[in-house]
Amino acid sequence: MQYQLKTRQICLFLIALTPISKLFIMPSVLASNAEQDLWISALINLALDFLTVFFVLFACKRANTTLLNLLENSLGKTATKIIVSLCFVYFTIKAILPISEQKDYLEMTLYTLKPTVFYFLPFFISAFYLCTKRLKVLGRCADVLWLFTLIGFAVLLSLSISGADFSAILPVGASGYKAIFNGSYASKIWFGDGIYLAIFIGQFNYEKHSGKKILLSYLISALITLLFIFIFYGTFTSIAHRQRFAFTEISKYTTVINNLGRFDYIGIIMILFVNVFAISLPVYFSAKALNYLFCIKKEWISSLIAVAMQVFILIVFSEYYASIEKLLMNYAPPFLFLVGNLLPALTPLLTLKENKYAHTQS
Repeated sequence: MQYQLKTRQICLFLIALTPISKLFIMPSVLASNAEQDLWISALINLALDFLTVFFVLFACKRANTTLLNLLENSLGKTATKIIVSLCFVYFTIKAILPISEQKDYLEMTLYTLKPTVFYFLPFFISAFYLCTKRLKVLGRCADVLWLFTLIGFAVLLSLSISGADFSAILPVGASGYKAIFNGSYASKIWFGDGIYLAIFIGQFNYEKHSGKKILLSYLISALITLLFIFIFYGTFTSIAHRQRFAFTEISKYTTVINNLGRFDYIGIIMILFVNVFAISLPVYFSAKALNYLFCIKKEWISSLIAVAMQVFILIVFSEYYASIEKLLMNYAPPFLFLVGNLLPALTPLLTLKENKYAHTQS
């Protein structure tokens, strides 16, 4: 069996791409709901994703074929198309806020004198190009991008940690369980990374220590997210909910910046570069879902449709972005949990039936 990915690439994929989209407006969303307990809200979602990854690894270990074949052999083609349709809706929804926040960041921080949506349109060209490629391209990107992620985060961390007051998160639990749950609920759209590993079922050779390596890589990704949230709230405390673009703000008040200039832009540019690939992932997988649903043979057709949908939403509904953001945060989380966590966690059951099916066929 020829695999498109390697265990190393999946580990680097989790480290390089999964924490990046969480560094923009998500911390301010958490702070507006849970205040100093925002890290607990994030930890709940990270724990759910960790459990999802843990269960999916059982399917990775036992599966002898890809996820689509597992679904077809166990549930049939009709049920598989229903599940893939749900995944298409899931990835389409999951792409909306990260793409919009990236656009707003560029317009409000890098192009403040004359902001326009056309500055961001080149992103869709790169997303379209990525969508036309096979899965192995993601592995090759991960081989390079993980270094940009770690260096970019290290630069921002080194410039910000001295100005953070970590005692601001005390006392733990002061916001109450309801506020903590509301923070987890509202931020769900930025999580659900376990579904990516489910898609990778049968696409890499599961070796003896593959499971431990992947779990460790996810823990590193989660640690990056939590460290950033700690520093973010320690820097801004009671006004953290007003800081729309978190990762730019935390480093600009350090003494080094005042003396030498915006040295932190080195880290910011690295993070922005990786984020181009990170926010392209939902668009990429929505295009692959279209390929399966409508038996599209030419990759550029499904890629064009998936990208065009996001362009349409971004341009036509730009004036209603605040309403869309509120709608997705208030009503989408149950669906996001179903498709992003629950369904991937059930994939080990497919391997049981698939192995029985293979035994019967033999």
